Amino acid sequence: MTKKEMRREFIKRRDHQTQTELDAKSEEICRKLFSLELMQQASDVLLYSSYSSEVQTDPIFNTVRRMRKRAYFPKVEDSELVYYRVDDLAELQVGYHGIMEPFMLRKAAGDWLYTAVAIIPGVCFSREGHRIGYGKGYFDRFLARYPDIFTIGIGYELQLTDHIPAEPQDQLLNAFVSEEEILVFQKEK
Repeated sequence: MTKKEMRREFIKRRDHQTQTELDAKSEEICRKLFSLELMQQASDVLLYSSYSSEVQTDPIFNTVRRMRKRAYFPKVEDSELVYYRVDDLAELQVGYHGIMEPFMLRKAAGDWLYTAVAIIPGVCFSREGHRIGYGKGYFDRFLARYPDIFTIGIGYELQLTDHIPAEPQDQLLNAFVSEEEILVFQKEK
């Protein structure tokens, strides 16, 4: 199956769930995510605004804030992702392709990119640490610029597959969390 075919198939699978299923699975993914020691220790968490039937990130944001960690959301600027600090979800507004983005632009300074944990969305994920997004390469380009960020893909178990055809620009994840399991990958340096 090509990436385009996989994208179509896995979006269909993801969209076939009820809102009740999406909410329950998203809550369990959040619980599993924060069972990771790295998430307990991180001061800075890069999130994303969930879109359509993606894993809902509001519970993750609420947990990040409750734990007094700093949260950052991406904004598309000149075909690149730029992360801005967000203290309240009211600081997001409809942006690129109808996805919520920060409008109170407080860019982070300093070494936060080297100690942050990035929560990464995807259409599907492999047991090898690869992911397929929507095909524009925003997250891959961002992660290529900051290879030391620890990346955790989050998705539903039905988004997991054994293999995804990878291309040279595709960035490997460090881990994947679904409502059923946590996978950790060994990234090559």
